[in-house]
Formats: sequence, C-alpha cells, structure tokens
Amino acid sequence: MQSKNPAYPTYTRSERIADGTMHLLGVFGAIFGAVFLALWNFGNLTSGQTAALVVYSIAMIATFSASALYNMSPWESARPVFRRIDHAAIYLKIAGTYTPLVVLIGSLSAYLVLATVWGLAVFGVIRKLFFWRTPGKSGTVLYLIMGWLSVILIWSLIPVLPTAATALIIGGGLTYTFGVIFYVWKSLKFSRAIWHGFVLVASVCFYIAIALGIHNSAV
Repeated sequence: MQSKNPAYPTYTRSERIADGTMHLLGVFGAIFGAVFLALWNFGNLTSGQTAALVVYSIAMIATFSASALYNMSPWESARPVFRRIDHAAIYLKIAGTYTPLVVLIGSLSAYLVLATVWGLAVFGVIRKLFFWRTPGKSGTVLYLIMGWLSVILIWSLIPVLPTAATALIIGGGLTYTFGVIFYVWKSLKFSRAIWHGFVLVASVCFYIAIALGIHNSAV
C-alpha cells in the first residue's frame, strides 16, 4: 500500500505480513486469554477481583483490536482517526493491567497509585482523541511514566504474588521499555513488527503474572 502521507510511511509486503501476524496473535490471544481467565477462576473470585479481571480483559482486547485496525487498515483516509484510537487505547491497556494487581495488594497506597495511573490514562486518552496535533515523543514518555510507576508497588506485590509472577512483571516492564527502541527506530526494516513483537511478549509476561496471582488468591 502506497501512502500519500509522510506521517504514515509505506511498508513492504513482507513487513505488512510480519506485522499482520503479530496483530492476529495479539487479537486472538487476548480473546482466548480473557475467556481462559474467566473459566479458570469461575466462582472462586471476590466481586472486586472479578471486576478487575473484566477491566483488564476489556482493555487488553480493545488495545490489540485498535492496533490491528490502525496498522492493518486498507482505508488510508481513515488512518488518522484509527491512529488516534490506537494510541489512546494504549493508555487504557496500561491502566487496565494495573487494576487486578492493585486489587490483589488491596492497600490504600496501592489504590492511590491506581487512581494516579487511571487519571493519567484519562488525560492521555482525551489528549489523543480530541487535542491531536502532530505525532511527538510526549505520548511515549507518558506511556513510560505510567508503566514505571509500578516500581512503587513492587515491594507490595512480592507478598501477594508467586515469585515467578513477580519476576514476570519485572521482565515484562523491561521488555516494554527495551522495545521502545524499535518503536522510535522508524528507518529499521520490520521495526513495526519487531515493536509489536515486544508488546506481545511483554503482554504475555503480565498476563501470566496476573493469572497466577489471581488464581493463587482465589477464595
């Protein structure tokens, strides 16, 4: 597909196939993961844990779907709108991932962190959807700030999560952060597919950590 807008660069067929594969894995993996969480923990969770998993699952499916809509859409005229939705959904995914972890911790300080993260997410979504100008680095910086606020929670997570789950959260955070290199490295061939591959790996890390943590604490 030849792009007429320099803000939306042209990719080769092989790059689009590679990126499309990442998105198929992401969308169907998110749907399967949400169903698995529901079935695995059916009838064993508190109302708060159930609500947190619903928020997390919706955010996960919505984000991968929005990314697929933008990155794989053949309708170039609609891509600016799809891009806004895609970038806005990332804020929801970050905040949605925090939600079940904070519910597991259950402390006031953890909920204050969650409120801060959701506040930043709402700000980011409004900014992306309604005050979009030209793509810049500020959005990426806000993603990283939101993600690394989790450092405040790490010591509180250790007592409520299996050791493997805590390690996966740390690994997932590092994977997201390192992957940003490829997100901003636009000239690298397959950079988009590589970045989305990092997103998939990091998402799987957090998913397994959340699944283990929730199941371990099931009533």
